[in-house]
Amino acid sequence: MTTTEPVVAATDPPRRGSGHTPRRRSRAGSLLGPLVNLAMIILVSYLVLVPLAILIYSSLKPTTTELPFQVPGLSLSNFQAVFSSSRIGSVTLNTAIYVVGSLAVALALSLSLAYLFERTDLPGRRLLGPAALAPMAIPVTVTAIAWALAANPANGPLAVMLRQLLGLQLNIYSLPGMIMVTGIFGMPSMYLMLAPAFARLNPELEEAAATAGASLTRRLRLIVFPLVVPAVAAASMLMVVVVLEGFAIPAILGLPHQIFVYSSLIQYSLQPPSGVANYGQASAYGVLVLVLSMVMLLVYRRRVRDADRFKVVSGKGYRANRTSLGRWRLPLVALVLVYMAIAVVLPILALLWTSLSPHSRPMSLSGLNSMTLAPYRNVFTSSEFGQVLINTAEVVLVTATVTTAISIWLALAAARRQFPGSTFLFESTFLVFGIPSVVLGVSVLFVYLFVPVGIYGTVWIIVVALVTRFLPRGSRVVHTALMQLDDGLVEAARVAGASRLTVTRTVVLPLLRPALVTCWFWVFAHALGELPIALLLTGSDNKTLVVLLWDSFTSSVNYPEASALAVTLLVVSMITMWLVNRRGGVEEAA
Repeated sequence: MTTTEPVVAATDPPRRGSGHTPRRRSRAGSLLGPLVNLAMIILVSYLVLVPLAILIYSSLKPTTTELPFQVPGLSLSNFQAVFSSSRIGSVTLNTAIYVVGSLAVALALSLSLAYLFERTDLPGRRLLGPAALAPMAIPVTVTAIAWALAANPANGPLAVMLRQLLGLQLNIYSLPGMIMVTGIFGMPSMYLMLAPAFARLNPELEEAAATAGASLTRRLRLIVFPLVVPAVAAASMLMVVVVLEGFAIPAILGLPHQIFVYSSLIQYSLQPPSGVANYGQASAYGVLVLVLSMVMLLVYRRRVRDADRFKVVSGKGYRANRTSLGRWRLPLVALVLVYMAIAVVLPILALLWTSLSPHSRPMSLSGLNSMTLAPYRNVFTSSEFGQVLINTAEVVLVTATVTTAISIWLALAAARRQFPGSTFLFESTFLVFGIPSVVLGVSVLFVYLFVPVGIYGTVWIIVVALVTRFLPRGSRVVHTALMQLDDGLVEAARVAGASRLTVTRTVVLPLLRPALVTCWFWVFAHALGELPIALLLTGSDNKTLVVLLWDSFTSSVNYPEASALAVTLLVVSMITMWLVNRRGGVEEAA
C-alpha cells in the first residue's frame, strides 16, 4: 500500500481554483526561457558589435568637424589624411618605442621577480610576493599623478635624490619617463601570468644540469627560460594590448611636452584645447589601434593554445625544490626591497605629502610643521563634490551589478549550450579585449549622438560603455568558476524534479557566490579609476571622481587638492582590491 500511495498522489488531478496547472506552468516556463535568451542575445550583441560597427562606419565618413552622421557618402579620406599627415611618423615612432620599452621593463621585472619568488630560497618571499602586486590596487590615473609628483624635475624626491647623489637628471615628463611608469604598472599583471609557469617547472632538469656542472646563468638561459617561452609570449602579447590602449600615463606624463602616442592623440583629436574636434581623424586612428590590438590578441590566443607542447610537470614524482641562492640571498633581498621602495612606497609618500601640504613643495623634515588637512577640506566641501560623488556611486555600483548579472547569464549559456550559438556569443565578447578604452569611448560617443535614446550627457552612457568594457573579463571569471563545479550536483537536483531555474537559483548561484563577489568587486574597483571612457563621455551633469581628479591636476593645476582626491580614490580602490583578494583567499582555503 505504501509503495502505491506516491503514485496515486502524483496522478491526482489538480484542485479547481488552485492556480496554474503543471501543464500551464510548464508552457509558461518553456516560453519564458527562449524570450529571456533572445533578449540577452540582442543586448550582448548590441553592447559588443554596435560600437565596433559605428567606429568603422565613422572612419569611412568624409568628415572633420562634423559628426559622422551629418555628411553623406563613404570615403577613405580620413585614412588618406592620417597617412599623409606630418604627425603620423612621429606618433607611430613614439608609440612603437613606448610599447616596446614598456614591455621590456615589465618583462625584465616580472621575469626576475617570478623566478626569485617561485624558484629560489629568497628570504621573505612570502611577504615580498604579495607586496610586489601592490601597484594593481592603485588606479592608473592615481599612479601617473603619484609619479609626476615623485619624479618631476623641479621638486620630485626621486629626481632630487638622483641629482644630488649621482648627478643624474630625471625628467618624468618624457618618453623614457612614460616607459618606466608603464612598465612598473604593468609588471604585476605579467607576474601573475608568469609565476605559475615558473612554479610548475620540474626541478629535475635543473638538478641534472647542475650535476653536470652548469652555472646558474647557464641553467637559466638553456633550461628555465626556454620552458616558459609560451607564458612569456602570451603575457607579452597581452601587455602590448594594455600598453596600446593605455591613456592616463601617456596623457599625464606626455601631453605637457606634446609627446603623443596613438591613444592620447585620439583623445586630443576629440577634445583639443582649441575646442574644435576632428571626428574623422579620431575614428581613423581608432581603427588603426583596433587592428593592431586584434592582431596581438590573435597571437595571444595562438600562444595559449600551443602551451601544451611545453608541459614538463606530470605524475607523482613532481616536487617543487628551490634553487639555493647561496651568498646572493641577502644582496638580492636588498635589491628587491630597493625596487619596492622606489616603485611603490616613494610615489605614494609623495602623493600623501602633497595632499597634506598648503602648496606643491619638496619633501623635507622642516615641512612637517606646516602640514594641513586644508586640501581635503576644500575638496570635500566644494560645491560640485557632492554631485560628483553621487554620480560616481551610481556609475560604479550599477556597472558592477549589471556586468556581473550579464556575466552570469553568458557563462551559464555557454557552459550549458542553452541555444545554438551560445558558445560563439560568449567567445565574441573577446573582441572587446581588442578595443582600447579611448576607442570604445569614441564608439559609444558616436552611437548615442546618433541614437535618440536620451542618455547622452547622463551617467547611464558611462555605465553602458563600462559594462561593455568589463563584460569579457567578468564573464570569464564566472565561466572559470562554473567549470570547476561538479556536474553531479546539478544532475541530482534535476533528477529530484527541480526545474532549470530552480537548480540555478538554489544550487548553482550559491556555489558560485565567491566568484560572483570577486567579479563584482573587481569591476567596481576598475570602474572607479577608468579615465578615458569617463573623460570622453562626461558633460556638465555626469562628472565622476576620476574626471574631477583629471581636471584638478591638468586644468586647475591645484596639486594639493588633486592629491587629496587621488588619495581618496586610492583608499577606496585598495579596500576594494583587499576584499577581492580576501574572498579569493577564503575560497582557496575552503
